[in-house]
Amino acid sequence: MSGLREEGLLWRALASVMLLALAHVARADTTTIGQIVTVAGAPTNQLYGYGLVVGLPGTGDQTTEVPYTQQSILNMLRNMGIALPNVTSMQPNDVAAVMVTAEVSAFATAGQHVDVTVSAFGNAASLAGGVLLPTPLRGGNGVVYAQAQGPLLVSGFASSAGGTSTSVNVPTVGSLPGGAIIANTIPASYTMNGLSGLLLDTPGFQAAQQITDVINAAYGADTATAVSPAEVDVNANGVAPMRFMSGVLALPITPPAQAPTIIVDAQSGTIVMNAGVTLGPAVVSHGDLTVNIQTLTGVSQPGALSNGTTVAVQNTAVNAKQPKADVISLPRAATLQDVAAALNAVGATPSDLIAIIEALKQVGAINGTIKVI
Repeated sequence: MSGLREEGLLWRALASVMLLALAHVARADTTTIGQIVTVAGAPTNQLYGYGLVVGLPGTGDQTTEVPYTQQSILNMLRNMGIALPNVTSMQPNDVAAVMVTAEVSAFATAGQHVDVTVSAFGNAASLAGGVLLPTPLRGGNGVVYAQAQGPLLVSGFASSAGGTSTSVNVPTVGSLPGGAIIANTIPASYTMNGLSGLLLDTPGFQAAQQITDVINAAYGADTATAVSPAEVDVNANGVAPMRFMSGVLALPITPPAQAPTIIVDAQSGTIVMNAGVTLGPAVVSHGDLTVNIQTLTGVSQPGALSNGTTVAVQNTAVNAKQPKADVISLPRAATLQDVAAALNAVGATPSDLIAIIEALKQVGAINGTIKVI
């Protein structure tokens, strides 16, 4: 009996593991409505401001070349009651003019802290070690909503000596976690009256209708209406607005499959594809053409007892080399991993691979919309 009991416990444990695995797979394919929509009237707000960073170890702006930094210093000192009649000798290198930006979530109220990004506005070499002076942050309407100040956090560094310089990452951009305090509540057009709209982050007919069906299934017919591929209107129908909206945004949904897309960054040679990209049979001939142009400067020496003069002459040599091209047959690839393996077999450089993908699109061998950024 004990053996049967142990066997039953074993099968019960295996069943629990299988159910957990299936639940994990289901969660991997689903998301929530709140992750794919934005509530109308409550968008993220962007703030900006102009300020000064001080305390830099000689890596600040060269004020002779950046006059607005010098003017900002004079204005600041004048507001503090310090007047300088002669400023021709002012050449501080420990101050940098910066732009300060921040994103504030909807319904942020006075007293809350937000993160800010500080970017050099002049010719400062690095912002590492600097402290941001109090800087008012304004909205698009010109109203001051926050103020930022504090020591900067810079991940990069730069150094130079003897005309040689080196840098790691971007030392002219820093962050200030929680460095801004909201001074005025940012108004929002969203009203808690039970009527609101959901704006799709990626508009689509199928996605809008699917969100509508999920909400109506949970709260009853006519609760949600898809008015366009980009908007779904909802009505609380007597339910407490806060409870209703929180419940709607938490509803699970399986978003429709994304259209096959290939993103190409021509500047960096980066290529990104989503899972919908497939490859049909094709033949690719890949080769390189190398042209080498070399100019040599020589001297033409006249003969003895001649009245000629010595002159410099240039000899130009042009050498073109084109090796034998490699012809590669690409098989049908139904998954993204197969596409990556097939394109990797071509052995082309990133710039060549971009041209090959574009050519494959032209002949219809690769499906997907190519977007160049």
